[in-house]
Amino acid sequence: MEKYNYKLFKGRWGISITIYGEVFEKKLFKEDCMVVRDNVYLSFSKNPLIKNELFCEEDRNAIFKALNMIAEDIALHTQYHDGTVIQICSLQYDVCYYQKEAMVVAMLNWCSQVFGFELENIENKFNNRLNQYIFEIETDG
Repeated sequence: MEKYNYKLFKGRWGISITIYGEVFEKKLFKEDCMVVRDNVYLSFSKNPLIKNELFCEEDRNAIFKALNMIAEDIALHTQYHDGTVIQICSLQYDVCYYQKEAMVVAMLNWCSQVFGFELENIENKFNNRLNQYIFEIETDG
């Protein structure tokens, strides 16, 4: 089980997201999974670390978006060249201090750590007027 904790504290409030996940070879993985692209697959555990934890649609979309952004890097750095499944086992964060863009950045960093590739620096700043963080990555579309 791989754990990554993304923390960002620049403004009036901060973000902390912890992702727990595992990586499997596709041909040995017995649960349902969805195709991201380039032999990269995504699954959300049916038995998450926290009993009755649900993975909301917004989180699922953010995780999928992140994997889609770096699927080529994952495919290049994985040991499973016939297909790699990333299974999310837990997403832990305070819902009062959350932005979907931060989930994308957290997942990008989880993958960078797990697969051993470097990410380009993702700039961010806190916008006091909007009371939110602004990330310099494309997360829409």
